[in-house]
Amino acid sequence: MRHSHSWGWTMSNKQKQLIEYATQDLVAMLVEREDRSIQDAMSIVYHSRLHEKLQDVETGLYLEGSEYLYGLLMEERASASGTSV
Repeated sequence: MRHSHSWGWTMSNKQKQLIEYATQDLVAMLVEREDRSIQDAMSIVYHSRLHEKLQDVETGLYLEGSEYLYGLLMEERASASGTSV
């Protein structure tokens, strides 16, 4: 076992895990709140600018709560469609 690199490896895995949890929460929220299919909700999330930013750990978005992230996703979708939230 290599202890010298364990901190960076653990942190990276933790970040990936938090990003995955946030993504799963967003998909679940779309399914529950908008009565969307899982496939449709996944498409919305994975093709969003928010998801792209979520993948960039330097933004720190993966540390935000699911409700906040859902609000950002709704704002992005509203601006893309030309409507307000």
